[in-house]
Amino acid sequence: MLVGATCAVLLIGFYTFATQRVGLQKDDAGQYVQMAQSVDYLARLPYSFRALSPLLAGAWPGGTLTGFTILTLVSLWLACLALYAYQRTLGLVPAAALAGSALFAFSGGAIRMLTTPVYVDSATYLAEATAFLCLALGRYWRLLASVVVGVLNRETALFLVPLYFLASPPSSRGHLRSGLMLALPLAAFGGLVLLKLWLGGVLGGAVPLTTLAPYARTFRQDLPTLPELFDVYSTFGVLWLLGLKNLPGPTHMQRCALVFAALVVLQLLVSRGDEGRNLSHLFVIVIPLAMLELQRLLVSRVPAGEAVGALFVLACAASMVHARWTIFEPTALRYFLVGAGTLVAVALVSLRVANQRDTKAPRRA
Repeated sequence: MLVGATCAVLLIGFYTFATQRVGLQKDDAGQYVQMAQSVDYLARLPYSFRALSPLLAGAWPGGTLTGFTILTLVSLWLACLALYAYQRTLGLVPAAALAGSALFAFSGGAIRMLTTPVYVDSATYLAEATAFLCLALGRYWRLLASVVVGVLNRETALFLVPLYFLASPPSSRGHLRSGLMLALPLAAFGGLVLLKLWLGGVLGGAVPLTTLAPYARTFRQDLPTLPELFDVYSTFGVLWLLGLKNLPGPTHMQRCALVFAALVVLQLLVSRGDEGRNLSHLFVIVIPLAMLELQRLLVSRVPAGEAVGALFVLACAASMVHARWTIFEPTALRYFLVGAGTLVAVALVSLRVANQRDTKAPRRA
Protein backbone atom coordinates (compact mmCIF):
# COMPACT_ATOMS: atom_id res chain seq x y z
CA MET A 1 0.00 0.00 0.00
CA LEU A 2 2.84 2.38 0.82
CA VAL A 3 4.57 1.75 -2.52
CA GLY A 4 1.32 2.09 -4.47
CA ALA A 5 0.33 5.31 -2.71
CA THR A 6 3.79 6.86 -3.03
CA CYS A 7 4.11 6.12 -6.74
CA ALA A 8 0.54 7.23 -7.46
CA VAL A 9 1.13 10.58 -5.75
CA LEU A 10 4.40 11.08 -7.63
CA LEU A 11 2.99 10.23 -11.07
CA ILE A 12 -0.20 12.25 -10.70
CA GLY A 13 1.77 15.14 -9.19
CA PHE A 14 4.29 15.13 -12.03
CA TYR A 15 1.54 14.93 -14.64
CA THR A 16 -0.45 17.77 -13.08
CA PHE A 17 2.17 20.21 -11.83
CA ALA A 18 5.65 19.42 -13.17
CA THR A 19 5.08 18.70 -16.87
CA GLN A 20 3.00 19.91 -19.77
CA ARG A 21 1.69 18.07 -22.80
CA VAL A 22 3.87 18.40 -25.90
CA GLY A 23 4.06 16.81 -29.33
CA LEU A 24 0.75 14.94 -29.11
CA GLN A 25 0.36 14.93 -32.89
CA LYS A 26 4.01 15.08 -33.91
CA ASP A 27 6.00 12.34 -35.71
CA ASP A 28 5.41 8.87 -34.23
CA ALA A 29 3.00 10.24 -31.61
CA GLY A 30 0.70 11.36 -34.41
CA GLN A 31 0.99 7.92 -36.00
CA TYR A 32 -0.23 6.25 -32.81
CA VAL A 33 -3.18 8.64 -32.58
CA GLN A 34 -4.27 7.80 -36.13
CA MET A 35 -3.88 4.09 -35.37
CA ALA A 36 -6.16 4.53 -32.36
CA GLN A 37 -8.76 6.32 -34.44
CA SER A 38 -8.72 3.75 -37.26
CA VAL A 39 -7.78 0.09 -36.80
CA ASP A 40 -6.87 -0.36 -40.47
CA TYR A 41 -4.58 2.68 -40.60
CA LEU A 42 -1.08 1.76 -41.78
CA ALA A 43 1.51 3.87 -40.02
CA ARG A 44 5.12 4.25 -41.09
CA LEU A 45 7.57 1.59 -40.04
CA PRO A 46 8.12 0.56 -37.31
CA TYR A 47 5.07 2.16 -35.70
CA SER A 48 2.40 0.26 -37.63
CA PHE A 49 2.92 -2.97 -35.69
CA ARG A 50 2.78 -1.44 -32.21
CA ALA A 51 -0.93 -1.93 -32.05
CA LEU A 52 -1.98 -2.82 -28.49
CA SER A 53 -1.83 0.62 -26.84
CA PRO A 54 -3.55 2.42 -29.76
CA LEU A 55 -6.25 -0.28 -29.77
CA LEU A 56 -6.94 0.09 -26.04
CA ALA A 57 -6.84 3.89 -26.17
CA GLY A 58 -9.15 4.00 -29.20
CA ALA A 59 -11.68 1.78 -27.43
CA TRP A 60 -11.95 4.19 -24.48
CA PRO A 61 -15.38 5.86 -24.64
CA GLY A 62 -14.09 9.17 -23.31
CA GLY A 63 -11.93 9.95 -26.33
CA THR A 64 -8.58 8.90 -27.76
CA LEU A 65 -6.37 11.30 -25.81
CA THR A 66 -8.15 10.48 -22.56
CA GLY A 67 -7.72 6.78 -23.29
CA PHE A 68 -4.00 7.19 -23.92
CA THR A 69 -3.59 9.28 -20.75
CA ILE A 70 -5.35 6.77 -18.51
CA LEU A 71 -3.43 3.88 -20.09
CA THR A 72 -0.12 5.70 -19.59
CA LEU A 73 -0.73 6.60 -15.95
CA VAL A 74 -2.04 3.16 -15.01
CA SER A 75 0.77 1.37 -16.87
CA LEU A 76 3.48 3.49 -15.23
CA TRP A 77 1.93 2.93 -11.81
CA LEU A 78 1.71 -0.84 -12.27
CA ALA A 79 5.27 -0.86 -13.63
CA CYS A 80 6.40 0.84 -10.40
CA LEU A 81 4.73 -1.91 -8.36
CA ALA A 82 6.20 -4.69 -10.51
CA LEU A 83 9.65 -3.09 -10.27
CA TYR A 84 9.35 -2.94 -6.48
CA ALA A 85 8.42 -6.63 -6.30
CA TYR A 86 11.27 -7.53 -8.65
CA GLN A 87 13.81 -5.64 -6.57
CA ARG A 88 12.60 -7.44 -3.44
CA THR A 89 13.14 -10.81 -5.13
CA LEU A 90 16.73 -9.73 -5.83
CA GLY A 91 17.28 -9.20 -2.11
CA LEU A 92 16.95 -5.44 -1.75
CA VAL A 93 15.49 -4.22 1.54
CA PRO A 94 12.03 -2.57 1.38
CA ALA A 95 13.41 0.97 1.72
CA ALA A 96 15.85 0.53 -1.17
CA ALA A 97 13.21 -1.13 -3.36
CA LEU A 98 10.71 1.65 -2.61
CA ALA A 99 13.32 4.26 -3.52
CA GLY A 100 14.01 2.43 -6.78
CA SER A 101 10.34 2.50 -7.75
CA ALA A 102 10.06 6.17 -6.83
CA LEU A 103 13.16 6.99 -8.86
CA PHE A 104 11.64 5.17 -11.83
CA ALA A 105 8.77 7.65 -11.63
CA PHE A 106 11.40 10.44 -11.65
CA SER A 107 13.31 8.97 -14.58
CA GLY A 108 13.48 10.54 -18.02
CA GLY A 109 11.46 7.76 -19.62
CA ALA A 110 8.52 8.16 -17.26
CA ILE A 111 8.58 11.97 -17.53
CA ARG A 112 8.67 11.65 -21.32
CA MET A 113 5.56 9.47 -21.19
CA LEU A 114 3.76 12.00 -19.01
CA THR A 115 4.50 14.84 -21.43
CA THR A 116 3.54 12.72 -24.45
CA PRO A 117 1.06 10.12 -23.15
CA VAL A 118 0.24 8.89 -26.67
CA TYR A 119 3.51 6.94 -26.81
CA VAL A 120 3.28 3.17 -26.40
CA ASP A 121 6.32 2.76 -24.15
CA SER A 122 4.42 2.88 -20.85
CA ALA A 123 2.64 -0.42 -21.50
CA THR A 124 5.97 -1.89 -22.64
CA TYR A 125 7.60 -0.80 -19.35
CA LEU A 126 4.88 -2.74 -17.55
CA ALA A 127 5.39 -5.84 -19.72
CA GLU A 128 9.16 -5.72 -19.16
CA ALA A 129 8.96 -5.26 -15.38
CA THR A 130 6.36 -8.03 -15.13
CA ALA A 131 8.47 -10.38 -17.26
CA PHE A 132 11.56 -9.80 -15.11
CA LEU A 133 9.52 -10.39 -11.96
CA CYS A 134 8.00 -13.61 -13.31
CA LEU A 135 11.41 -14.88 -14.36
CA ALA A 136 12.94 -14.11 -10.97
CA LEU A 137 10.06 -15.90 -9.23
CA GLY A 138 10.13 -18.89 -11.57
CA ARG A 139 6.62 -18.21 -12.91
CA TYR A 140 7.47 -19.23 -16.47
CA TRP A 141 3.96 -19.52 -17.91
CA ARG A 142 3.21 -16.01 -16.67
CA LEU A 143 6.51 -14.92 -18.19
CA LEU A 144 5.36 -16.32 -21.53
CA ALA A 145 2.06 -14.43 -21.26
CA SER A 146 3.90 -11.19 -20.45
CA VAL A 147 6.18 -11.55 -23.46
CA VAL A 148 3.30 -12.38 -25.84
CA VAL A 149 1.29 -9.37 -24.67
CA GLY A 150 4.41 -7.22 -24.81
CA VAL A 151 5.24 -8.00 -28.45
CA LEU A 152 1.75 -6.89 -29.46
CA ASN A 153 2.63 -3.48 -28.07
CA ARG A 154 6.30 -3.06 -29.05
CA GLU A 155 8.81 -5.34 -30.70
CA THR A 156 11.32 -4.69 -27.88
CA ALA A 157 9.59 -7.42 -25.86
CA LEU A 158 11.16 -10.02 -28.16
CA PHE A 159 14.46 -9.25 -26.42
CA LEU A 160 13.03 -10.91 -23.31
CA VAL A 161 12.90 -14.36 -24.92
CA PRO A 162 16.64 -15.18 -24.51
CA LEU A 163 16.41 -14.46 -20.78
CA TYR A 164 14.21 -17.51 -20.25
CA PHE A 165 16.94 -19.81 -21.55
CA LEU A 166 19.71 -17.97 -19.70
CA ALA A 167 18.21 -17.23 -16.30
CA SER A 168 15.96 -20.26 -15.70
CA PRO A 169 17.63 -23.47 -14.44
CA PRO A 170 17.77 -26.28 -17.04
CA SER A 171 15.85 -28.61 -14.74
CA SER A 172 12.80 -26.33 -14.85
CA ARG A 173 12.55 -26.03 -18.64
CA GLY A 174 9.95 -28.31 -20.13
CA HIS A 175 10.16 -29.10 -23.83
CA LEU A 176 6.63 -27.80 -24.45
CA ARG A 177 7.18 -24.56 -22.58
CA SER A 178 10.58 -23.97 -24.18
CA GLY A 179 9.11 -24.51 -27.64
CA LEU A 180 6.24 -22.15 -26.91
CA MET A 181 8.65 -19.56 -25.52
CA LEU A 182 10.40 -19.53 -28.87
CA ALA A 183 7.40 -19.89 -31.16
CA LEU A 184 4.48 -18.12 -29.52
CA PRO A 185 5.91 -14.56 -29.28
CA LEU A 186 7.13 -14.77 -32.88
CA ALA A 187 3.78 -16.19 -34.00
CA ALA A 188 1.89 -13.43 -32.15
CA PHE A 189 4.02 -10.73 -33.69
CA GLY A 190 3.86 -12.32 -37.17
CA GLY A 191 0.10 -12.70 -36.89
CA LEU A 192 -0.21 -9.04 -35.92
CA VAL A 193 1.87 -8.01 -38.95
CA LEU A 194 -0.28 -10.06 -41.33
CA LEU A 195 -3.49 -8.78 -39.76
CA LYS A 196 -2.42 -5.16 -40.08
CA LEU A 197 -1.35 -5.65 -43.69
CA TRP A 198 -4.66 -7.35 -44.48
CA LEU A 199 -6.74 -4.64 -42.81
CA GLY A 200 -4.71 -1.97 -44.59
CA GLY A 201 -5.31 -3.59 -48.01
CA VAL A 202 -1.68 -4.47 -48.66
CA LEU A 203 -2.22 -8.23 -48.91
CA GLY A 204 -5.09 -7.74 -51.33
CA GLY A 205 -3.00 -5.50 -53.57
CA ALA A 206 -5.20 -2.45 -53.10
CA VAL A 207 -2.46 -0.52 -51.26
CA PRO A 208 1.25 -0.67 -52.21
CA LEU A 209 3.69 -1.91 -49.59
CA THR A 210 5.65 1.31 -49.99
CA THR A 211 2.97 2.91 -47.83
CA LEU A 212 4.88 1.60 -44.84
CA ALA A 213 8.08 3.31 -45.99
CA PRO A 214 7.03 6.44 -47.88
CA TYR A 215 10.56 7.78 -47.99
CA ALA A 216 14.03 6.33 -47.75
CA ARG A 217 15.68 6.72 -44.38
CA THR A 218 19.25 7.88 -44.32
CA PHE A 219 21.42 7.23 -41.31
CA ARG A 220 23.87 9.95 -40.40
CA GLN A 221 26.43 9.68 -37.64
CA ASP A 222 26.71 13.25 -36.45
CA LEU A 223 28.51 14.35 -33.33
CA PRO A 224 25.89 14.55 -30.54
CA THR A 225 25.02 18.00 -29.30
CA LEU A 226 25.01 18.98 -25.63
CA PRO A 227 21.18 18.83 -25.39
CA GLU A 228 21.23 15.34 -26.92
CA LEU A 229 23.83 14.13 -24.44
CA PHE A 230 21.86 15.75 -21.64
CA ASP A 231 18.73 13.92 -22.77
CA VAL A 232 20.51 10.55 -22.67
CA TYR A 233 22.28 11.18 -19.36
CA SER A 234 19.26 12.55 -17.52
CA THR A 235 17.23 9.48 -18.48
CA PHE A 236 18.76 7.89 -15.37
CA GLY A 237 21.25 10.52 -14.23
CA VAL A 238 23.80 9.30 -11.70
CA LEU A 239 22.08 5.90 -11.70
CA TRP A 240 23.98 5.22 -14.95
CA LEU A 241 27.27 5.55 -13.04
CA LEU A 242 26.12 3.59 -10.01
CA GLY A 243 24.74 0.82 -12.18
CA LEU A 244 28.03 0.55 -14.08
CA LYS A 245 29.89 0.44 -10.77
CA ASN A 246 27.92 -2.63 -9.70
CA LEU A 247 28.16 -4.57 -12.95
CA PRO A 248 27.80 -7.43 -13.68
CA GLY A 249 25.46 -7.68 -10.68
CA PRO A 250 25.55 -9.89 -7.58
CA THR A 251 22.83 -12.34 -8.66
CA HIS A 252 22.56 -14.78 -11.53
CA MET A 253 19.38 -13.06 -12.69
CA GLN A 254 21.08 -9.66 -12.93
CA ARG A 255 24.04 -11.08 -14.85
CA CYS A 256 21.73 -12.77 -17.36
CA ALA A 257 19.73 -9.55 -17.72
CA LEU A 258 22.78 -7.90 -19.29
CA VAL A 259 21.92 -9.77 -22.50
CA PHE A 260 18.63 -7.86 -22.62
CA ALA A 261 20.60 -4.64 -22.02
CA ALA A 262 22.96 -5.42 -24.89
CA LEU A 263 20.04 -6.04 -27.26
CA VAL A 264 18.39 -2.76 -26.27
CA VAL A 265 21.62 -0.88 -26.94
CA LEU A 266 22.12 -2.65 -30.28
CA GLN A 267 18.63 -1.56 -31.29
CA LEU A 268 20.01 1.98 -31.56
CA LEU A 269 21.79 0.90 -34.75
CA VAL A 270 18.45 0.81 -36.57
CA SER A 271 16.43 3.15 -34.36
CA ARG A 272 18.17 6.50 -34.32
CA GLY A 273 16.98 9.92 -33.31
CA ASP A 274 15.45 9.24 -29.89
CA GLU A 275 18.21 7.51 -27.96
CA GLY A 276 17.04 8.60 -24.51
CA ARG A 277 13.56 7.08 -24.91
CA ASN A 278 14.95 3.87 -26.40
CA LEU A 279 17.50 3.46 -23.61
CA SER A 280 14.84 4.11 -20.97
CA HIS A 281 13.83 0.45 -21.33
CA LEU A 282 16.97 -0.39 -19.36
CA PHE A 283 15.28 0.84 -16.17
CA VAL A 284 14.67 -2.69 -14.92
CA ILE A 285 18.44 -3.32 -15.02
CA VAL A 286 19.96 0.07 -14.12
CA ILE A 287 17.74 0.92 -11.15
CA PRO A 288 18.18 -2.32 -9.11
CA LEU A 289 21.95 -2.17 -9.63
CA ALA A 290 22.06 1.46 -8.50
CA MET A 291 19.88 0.79 -5.45
CA LEU A 292 22.55 -1.57 -4.15
CA GLU A 293 24.42 1.59 -3.16
CA LEU A 294 21.45 2.88 -1.18
CA GLN A 295 21.16 -0.46 0.60
CA ARG A 296 24.84 -0.32 1.53
CA LEU A 297 24.39 3.21 2.85
CA LEU A 298 21.46 2.12 5.01
CA VAL A 299 23.32 -0.81 6.57
CA SER A 300 26.74 0.85 6.81
CA ARG A 301 28.11 2.63 9.84
CA VAL A 302 27.95 6.04 8.24
CA PRO A 303 26.72 8.54 10.89
CA ALA A 304 22.98 9.26 10.55
CA GLY A 305 22.66 6.53 7.94
CA GLU A 306 18.93 7.02 7.31
CA ALA A 307 19.33 10.77 6.77
CA VAL A 308 22.28 10.14 4.46
CA GLY A 309 20.16 7.60 2.57
CA ALA A 310 17.36 10.14 2.12
CA LEU A 311 19.85 12.73 0.88
CA PHE A 312 21.24 10.12 -1.52
CA VAL A 313 17.77 9.47 -3.00
CA LEU A 314 17.13 13.21 -3.40
CA ALA A 315 20.49 13.63 -5.12
CA CYS A 316 19.68 10.78 -7.52
CA ALA A 317 16.33 12.39 -8.29
CA ALA A 318 17.99 15.77 -8.93
CA SER A 319 20.44 14.14 -11.35
CA MET A 320 17.47 12.97 -13.45
CA VAL A 321 15.81 16.34 -13.98
CA HIS A 322 14.90 15.80 -17.61
CA ALA A 323 14.55 18.47 -20.28
CA ARG A 324 10.75 18.08 -20.07
CA TRP A 325 10.55 19.07 -16.41
CA THR A 326 8.76 22.34 -17.12
CA ILE A 327 8.66 23.24 -13.44
CA PHE A 328 12.42 23.87 -13.57
CA GLU A 329 13.15 26.88 -15.74
CA PRO A 330 15.41 28.16 -17.21
CA THR A 331 17.44 25.40 -18.84
CA ALA A 332 20.54 26.39 -16.85
CA LEU A 333 18.71 25.45 -13.64
CA ARG A 334 18.15 21.90 -14.93
CA TYR A 335 21.84 21.58 -15.85
CA PHE A 336 22.78 22.79 -12.36
CA LEU A 337 20.45 20.32 -10.62
CA VAL A 338 21.71 17.40 -12.70
CA GLY A 339 25.33 18.29 -12.01
CA ALA A 340 24.82 18.97 -8.30
CA GLY A 341 22.78 15.79 -7.82
CA THR A 342 25.46 13.74 -9.52
CA LEU A 343 28.25 15.19 -7.40
CA VAL A 344 26.36 14.75 -4.12
CA ALA A 345 25.41 11.14 -4.88
CA VAL A 346 28.97 10.24 -5.89
CA ALA A 347 30.33 11.98 -2.78
CA LEU A 348 27.99 10.02 -0.50
CA VAL A 349 29.02 6.72 -2.08
CA SER A 350 32.68 7.70 -1.69
CA LEU A 351 32.02 8.60 1.96
CA ARG A 352 30.49 5.19 2.55
CA VAL A 353 33.46 3.42 0.93
CA ALA A 354 35.97 5.46 2.92
CA ASN A 355 34.08 4.86 6.17
CA GLN A 356 33.96 1.14 5.45
CA ARG A 357 37.74 1.06 4.96
CA ASP A 358 38.27 2.92 8.23
CA THR A 359 36.16 0.45 10.18
CA LYS A 360 37.90 -2.54 8.63
CA ALA A 361 41.43 -1.27 9.35
CA PRO A 362 41.26 -1.67 13.17
CA ARG A 363 39.85 -5.18 12.79
CA ARG A 364 42.75 -6.22 10.58
CA ALA A 365 45.21 -4.66 13.04
